[in-house]
Amino acid sequence: MLAHERLDQIQVKVRRAHAHYADLVSAVHSYLATKPYAISTRRDTGKGLIYFVSSIQPTPTNISAILGDTIHNLRSALDHLAYQLVFVGAGRLPSSKAYFPIADNAAKYVEQRGRQINGATPQAISMIDALEPYRGGNDTLWKLHKLDNVDKHRVLITAGSAFRSINLGSYMCRSMQRQFPRLAGIDPKQLAAFFRPEDRLFPLKAGDELFIDGPEAEIDETLEFQFDVAIGEPDIIVGEPILEVVKPMIDLVEQIVSSFEPMLG
Repeated sequence: MLAHERLDQIQVKVRRAHAHYADLVSAVHSYLATKPYAISTRRDTGKGLIYFVSSIQPTPTNISAILGDTIHNLRSALDHLAYQLVFVGAGRLPSSKAYFPIADNAAKYVEQRGRQINGATPQAISMIDALEPYRGGNDTLWKLHKLDNVDKHRVLITAGSAFRSINLGSYMCRSMQRQFPRLAGIDPKQLAAFFRPEDRLFPLKAGDELFIDGPEAEIDETLEFQFDVAIGEPDIIVGEPILEVVKPMIDLVEQIVSSFEPMLG
């Protein structure tokens, strides 16, 4: 088998990850399009006018399922790569299971590498070493590995909502217009100024406070709140948007697989 043929077999898994990611994007956007978050206000004499989440619809479980499928195909692509590298290096089918080594730290990586890609050429092993596939080295690969373990061996990867940003453009414009009458001709709705909160409030729940205005402030119907569907796996990823986590993983695995083509012939 030629190198490009081996590569194409591995890339089948990457292409499946791309297809699942497209489904994931659609599922996340469809959920957000339902406007699952209701925002209300209340006045607190000690705080001011509070904008808060009054209700929230649960995150659909199919999002977690699609996320798991995407993650697993990426992890499988790396394991298929490891299998082919051992096959080519040893000149025969691997006598034991071959895995792409990803570990919790550098020391464990060295130990796993000796078992999991035994038979691969020194050049291939050096290329894998350079990737630093362990926590504290290449954290994207480590997170991919850990999320795959959650999905395979425990439960669906936890997904929930997080507070992404607030558009204070119109709010700031009106404040300026009160101080500078010459700005009265500007339509506040035409200005956008999105600010990300320090606390993403993951997992978002009813009662969470999003913005606090002055005690005498009027309710601003133009305030725009944005939210994300995020991953919530303690000690791995907490509160990071799913789509922003997965896309770099796809890009990285695709790059890694392609870079090893010279080692597959």
